[in-house]
Amino acid sequence: MGTNAYDDLLADIYDQMYPDALSGTAETVEFVSTLCPSDGSVLELGVGNGRLAVPLAARGVDVYGIDSSARMLADLAARDPDGTVKAIEGDFLTTTTGRQHDVVLMALNTFFSLPEQEKQIDCLRAMREHLAPGGRVVLEAFDPSPYHRQEGEKTTTRFLGPGTVMLESSHVVQSQQLIILIFALLAEGPTRTAHTALRYAWPAEIDAMARCAGLRLVERYAGWGKEPYGPGSQRHVSVYEVADAA
Repeated sequence: MGTNAYDDLLADIYDQMYPDALSGTAETVEFVSTLCPSDGSVLELGVGNGRLAVPLAARGVDVYGIDSSARMLADLAARDPDGTVKAIEGDFLTTTTGRQHDVVLMALNTFFSLPEQEKQIDCLRAMREHLAPGGRVVLEAFDPSPYHRQEGEKTTTRFLGPGTVMLESSHVVQSQQLIILIFALLAEGPTRTAHTALRYAWPAEIDAMARCAGLRLVERYAGWGKEPYGPGSQRHVSVYEVADAA
């Protein structure tokens, strides 16, 4: 989600901003593949430039992706010239693929881009409605505790490459569980700026929202390598099924 300026800026520097995610792509693809039959189907919400979707499709899985950013989908098309990923431009709440999927995936904190609790519940409901019988919802998110403890504005600097620096300023509204992020990209040419907001939630709240959407938690890990989740885990990978599944 986010503004067009943010989407465009993110599209230009996505892989540099998230090097850890990029290095963990193979592990993520393996995790998702184990939940999907060899002739099955995966839907990724927030498919972006196809970092996960393209290697999943290379395994023979039928992959669909939804994203609201035309720029990111253009990058996906360039990465996937054979069109192995069926990409749809649209929002997560109302856009449908017209079919059901064995895995519905939302990776790398994309869930928090929905700025209200009700929208997050609606998103989980849409994910459930896309599930085939026996299917799984897979959601990755960070632990919000460090942000929730933040006082005042915090600015960090990321060196993205030769001559390219990203300044990221964050302000947290704890009462609304909102992180307001402002970005400034310093590179050759004019400085580019963009902003977005994330509505964070702890795992227990996500589980409660999932129950409201007709889902229940099956398993939770601290990463895509199935590391045990516990106190101190900086992120979680959570797997849900339909609540009335046998």
